[in-house]
Formats: sequence, structure tokens, C-alpha cells
Amino acid sequence: MKNLALALYAEGVTDQRFLPDVIQRTSRKLLDQLGQNTVKVQPVDPIEFSKIGLGQNECILYAAQKASKYHILIVHCDADHPTPEKALNERFHPGYELVQQTNEHLCKSLVPIIPVRMTEAWMLAADHDLLREVIGTSIRAQDLGLVNRVRQVESDPDPKQTLKQIMQRAYTERSRRHREVDLSPLYAPLGRRISLDRLNDVPSYQQFVDDLTATLRTLNLIK
Repeated sequence: MKNLALALYAEGVTDQRFLPDVIQRTSRKLLDQLGQNTVKVQPVDPIEFSKIGLGQNECILYAAQKASKYHILIVHCDADHPTPEKALNERFHPGYELVQQTNEHLCKSLVPIIPVRMTEAWMLAADHDLLREVIGTSIRAQDLGLVNRVRQVESDPDPKQTLKQIMQRAYTERSRRHREVDLSPLYAPLGRRISLDRLNDVPSYQQFVDDLTATLRTLNLIK
């Protein structure tokens, strides 16, 4: 049995809680769909280091150095924009080129993961029952303001604020002292359980799947 070792360089701590499970599950699903059942996907390891004094290009290079023993380094950038192109061109490609031009031993198989506009948009794509369960509310989905069409999540200009508003509505059934909004409990359980089929309706996730598939083929892990 072969092992697939994946590393993640993410922009923030909360991204590190949500994305690793999504990446691992996506990789496993891809391999299963293509009949590669002899490849075991290892848990995705976040690459952590102090970014003080480092530009984005240097951060990607340093992450690639620390990921030298991994097959693939996933590089996360929030789009912070209605489309991923700006982040791809300004915050991924320059670092990618720097890595490719370096002769030292490091991970050169880099795959971008760029949620539009941010990771929280993907979280909004979760099944309504799952999201209500993780939040801990019995309020109906329509009363919470959950989106009906998954593709709509990428048109939201501030998904993080939308999640906070959903939680505020959920907290109306609780006592006042428990109404402070804290999104941190949502990231890990949603990463473990969010439907990949629903995420597949989100264009930026589809792009990640396409890029990951191409890299797996380059590494001869799939045909």
C-alpha cells in the first residue's frame, strides 16, 4: 500500500481547523473514484511557522522547504474578491515560481486552494441539518437565513459575517449571557462532516479538485 502525504500552508488558524479534513476526504474520494484503492491518504499536516518579516512569496518558499518530505503542498489563499484570479496571480503564482526556481530540496508539487471570498463561504455550503446541529439550534433553516442554493455562497460579499448573523439568530433562543458569537467551534466539525457532493457545486472547490487531480496524475498516483 502506497501512502499519500499532504501538507497545508494556510493563511489563518481557523483555516487550519476546517481545510485539512476537507483536503484529506477529497483526496480519498478522488482516488476511490479512479480505482486507486491501494493508496492510503495520510492526515493532512498544517505547516506552521512565524510569518513575521516574511512576504507571501517567502512564506510559500519556506512552507515548501518544511514540506520537503510530502508529496503535495496545498497552498491556501482566500480570494477576498468575487473571483479567485486576483489571489491566484498575486499571492500564489509568484511564490510558486520562486519554489520552482529553487535548486534546494523542497516540495515542488504545489496546489492552490482559493475559496471565494473566504473559507467561511464553503462552510455555508453545508447541509442545513448539519449546520443546525453543529451550531446547536432547533430553529428552522429559513428562519436562520441559510442559503437554498449552494452556488449562492460565492456571491456573498462577507460569508464570515453571514455565519455570525446565523449564529446570532440561533442564540435568540438562549439566555442573554450566552449570546456572544464565536465561530471557532464550527470549523473542525464542519471540515470532518460537510458533504463533498454539496461542495462540488461551489466553483472554487471544483477548481481545487481539478488542480489536485492534475497533480496526482503528474505524480503517477492516478492514471
